[in-house]
Amino acid sequence: MKFHNLTYVALALIFACSTSTNESTSDSEVTEEVVEEKPAVCIWDNISVRETPTAKGKWLTSISLGESLTYLGLSSVDSSDKNREYYKIQLNDGTEGWSVADFIIPEGKIGVFLEETFIYNRPDLLTKSDKMYERLDIIAVQNTQDDWQEIIGKRAEGKWIDSGWIKRGKLSFKAVDVAASKFLKDALSKENEEERLEALNMILDNPDLKESSILIDVQAAIDEMSASEEVIMPSDTLSEVGE
Repeated sequence: MKFHNLTYVALALIFACSTSTNESTSDSEVTEEVVEEKPAVCIWDNISVRETPTAKGKWLTSISLGESLTYLGLSSVDSSDKNREYYKIQLNDGTEGWSVADFIIPEGKIGVFLEETFIYNRPDLLTKSDKMYERLDIIAVQNTQDDWQEIIGKRAEGKWIDSGWIKRGKLSFKAVDVAASKFLKDALSKENEEERLEALNMILDNPDLKESSILIDVQAAIDEMSASEEVIMPSDTLSEVGE
């Protein structure tokens, strides 16, 4: 009799544990993969950082295009959208949260283009595509091979993230150049002309950016705006009035 009672108790415990495990898996619907922490960069502007890995998670702050951070080695799939993956990250001020993985590049090196550059499908001159990056486009370098660099980031003319290979020597990795390029694009995106001019002058007046080569572009934008504001007086038209 005691043997049967013990058997029933054991079966009940197994059933309870199994039920608990299934309910837990069903409720979370989240998968995690643990890897080592890595430095990372953001390749899109104004990316949300949330408390939990879901679009419904509490908003904590946002990340800027080109910003450096740390990938903490955790990745999770959004329980409400299986196509959206999140990375656990830490910002330079210590803030921790989750951001969409598409925009976070672990071990990437942020850079800004100094000239128009064609994208190649592979590190071979015969694989040139019809796409190109423009001067001031900000991207991340993921890998290098001989005199080639594998890059990823949005083109000025693109709607989404592009990737491929470029020849070396096309980028600046200076923080002042990346920042000045970001601020210049932000300034030019303002609809009000007075606000654009004010934002451009703020870039020139920022002492932390005085070593940036991008200030040439900032001054050129100001000069172009000033030229367009000049009023050209029409020449007088003289007419004779007969008596």
